[in-house]
Amino acid sequence: MGLATLAFAPSPAVAQQIAADLQQARPYSIPAGALTTTLNRFAGQAGIYLAAPGELTAGKQSPGLSGTFTVPQALDQLLTGSELNWRIEGNQLSLQRRSSVADAVTTPTESSSTSTSTSTSTSTSTLPTMYVQGTYLARNSTATGLNLDLRETPQSVSVITPAMMEDRRIENLADIVEHTIGLSISRYESNRGSMFSRGSKIESYLIDGVPTTIDEQWSAGEILSNTAIYDRAEVLRGSDGLMVGTGSPSAVINLIRKKADSREFSGKVAAEYGSWNTRGLNLDLSAPLSSSGSTRMRVAADYKEGDSHIDRLRNRTQVVYATVEQDIGENTLIAAGISQQDNKTNSPSWGGAPAWMLGSDDQISRITGLHRGLNTSPDWSYWDSSYRNWFVDAEHRFNSSWKASARFSRGQRESESTLALFYPYPIDPTNGKSVMAFQLMPGVVFKYPVPGYAGVYWVDSDKDAASARVDGTFELFGRKHDVLVGYDHWNERAVADGAPGTVTIDTTPNVFDYQGSAPLPTFIARQNYNNRRVTQGALYAVSRLTLSDPLKLILGARVIDYKVEDLKTSANSYAVDNEVVPYAGLVFDINRHIATYASYTSIFQPQNYRDVGNRLLSPIEGNTYEVGLKSAFLNGRLSANLAVFRMQQENVAKYAGQVPEDPANPTGPMRSSYTGIDGTVSKGFEFEVVGEILDGWQLSSGYSRFKAQQADGSDVSPVIPRKQFNLFTSYRFPGALQGLTLGGGVRWQSQTFSWQPTAQALGIPALRQSSYSIVDLMARYQLNEQWSAQLNIGNVLDEKYFAPTEDGMQLFWQAPRNATLSVRYTF
Repeated sequence: MGLATLAFAPSPAVAQQIAADLQQARPYSIPAGALTTTLNRFAGQAGIYLAAPGELTAGKQSPGLSGTFTVPQALDQLLTGSELNWRIEGNQLSLQRRSSVADAVTTPTESSSTSTSTSTSTSTSTLPTMYVQGTYLARNSTATGLNLDLRETPQSVSVITPAMMEDRRIENLADIVEHTIGLSISRYESNRGSMFSRGSKIESYLIDGVPTTIDEQWSAGEILSNTAIYDRAEVLRGSDGLMVGTGSPSAVINLIRKKADSREFSGKVAAEYGSWNTRGLNLDLSAPLSSSGSTRMRVAADYKEGDSHIDRLRNRTQVVYATVEQDIGENTLIAAGISQQDNKTNSPSWGGAPAWMLGSDDQISRITGLHRGLNTSPDWSYWDSSYRNWFVDAEHRFNSSWKASARFSRGQRESESTLALFYPYPIDPTNGKSVMAFQLMPGVVFKYPVPGYAGVYWVDSDKDAASARVDGTFELFGRKHDVLVGYDHWNERAVADGAPGTVTIDTTPNVFDYQGSAPLPTFIARQNYNNRRVTQGALYAVSRLTLSDPLKLILGARVIDYKVEDLKTSANSYAVDNEVVPYAGLVFDINRHIATYASYTSIFQPQNYRDVGNRLLSPIEGNTYEVGLKSAFLNGRLSANLAVFRMQQENVAKYAGQVPEDPANPTGPMRSSYTGIDGTVSKGFEFEVVGEILDGWQLSSGYSRFKAQQADGSDVSPVIPRKQFNLFTSYRFPGALQGLTLGGGVRWQSQTFSWQPTAQALGIPALRQSSYSIVDLMARYQLNEQWSAQLNIGNVLDEKYFAPTEDGMQLFWQAPRNATLSVRYTF
């Protein structure tokens, strides 16, 4: 998934056809206005891919377009007075400053056969989009494997564009989730968190379409994976077993790497400084390695370090990424790259601060006397991790309709941590330590102190993934149709070792005067907690059939072989063969502005439970039914989408009692048996509006609401907010204030709470976080074409809110008001 649109020079026959198409005149009516806006409208109407850095078009005006023009004539008109030149290679339009090239204009015919210079920052590759960087609206999706317009995709899809990342200061995976409609995150400690969509945990992640894994229990800070190496992110909500195979019916996040697709030297360098003495440097460079530009490279790097709103918590992250692309002839492209990310955290939180205390009347109540930034982790604790990934891609285009691609990638994760949680239960105010209290009878409470725990952990995982695919178009019954056939194979080995430490009541500090000093525990012998290998091989196919001009049918399926080898306890190994995951979608264009769709999608999750006959239960199925409307307004520059969905889990394991291991020996050893029942039902709706309202006025907004219950009617995961509203808007001023962009947004979510059986048994109330709103602001000033400065203020109103731990015993306070100033130089 994702190699089908890597940029390379088309064959002569294809180039001649493209050149002929571009010379066809067609009518346009684009009013005068900001150059970014007019170019974006033109790209959508002309059907060409357009990408240019926001700094190149920022502050410039265009006279607009009215009349009948060829593409070259239209570009000449739109760029009048801008001091910019244009260039077309294939159907990719790029811009550059006039001073950087010798000739004023390059014709389409010339550009199809030459490769001397292109955009300073093109954006073709895995998820092609038609936008000028600086806009929030993207138009394409690879959710089905096919490269379709978002209106043609029968599922809910959001794209986090480079402009959104810049304006909203999205720096890691957790930020992507936090700023995407319908997704939520519970950051219950400094290095881990749970991410959700539609009532289920998000378990499916892709890098350029290749699956990767985040195991929350043994994760090593993956939710803080740096986005500096990614161009954008695509988020599909619902089931997507067609592309990822296994997981939950929640969402799939596809991170798209930056590509070495520029044939001239370009890039940017940025420095930033912010609250809690945080500081960082960012670099992104592209350059040709040959005079023709057939060999190209790109390097991206990011370094950040600083303190936190949590006492003594200090982070240092660095990531380096390099990739090279090579054109081989006119129709073949080879790409390779490597990235390395290292995270180091001092005094990381393991859980959070204690949430409860025992009152003088022996009743449990919310704790008082602790400040918002309390860190209960000791000075000697740390959490270090690294992630290395390298990849090789290849693509060959047979003709204008058919192409083949292949990819191999290898990811290696390592982490080491020494952690401690001293306060797992409510606090006894007499000594500031955890206590467990049981009411034996009215007026009689039994209390005894409870120490915390500590441990050293080593986690290593390796994942190899390979994929191959062929896709193209064919004609049948006088209409064009699309088809894709592919094969994926991946193998993951994960090992987790640990050594528990000795923590006693005597060595536990008093939480009310705790400053991070605590004795280092004695850690017992290293032992293995997890050692397993997971292998998946899958053949998949999907086709879009044009039943009529307005009606498209998408059908697909994935056939999966899945095997888990437990190398620690072989009895826990299991396998699933020839599991079929179906996909069906129907899209109907009501008119040129509005399309309606319906889809049935599925995903499955293998499970290691056996029935009374000692047969392995079939995997859990997560089936999603979705209908919706997708519309485009204001000449395609504003998109509005409405989705109504219902998700049903089937074949969830339920305990059915003990049965003999050997049916012939009913008095012998016993084992547990299970039966499959219906599981979670989640239903709701999502509404999203993205695009440009007026010249220079960008908007991204949405509202989601759902209800999730078990088959018995009980609510599912109340830690997930049921209602969310997300809005961010920015405006680039014209005239006397040219160069100034102001923006702001609000994130609102309904109340959440955690109340697990242990807490209920101890008489501890539910740990509730009431609904809250977070307001963020940004301002950017473009001093000239090269220099800009940006200020981001997060949580402007200093809202006090927390994320509860799953057991409801601790809470982790989220960031208060903060600010970051960055200065950037573009060349």
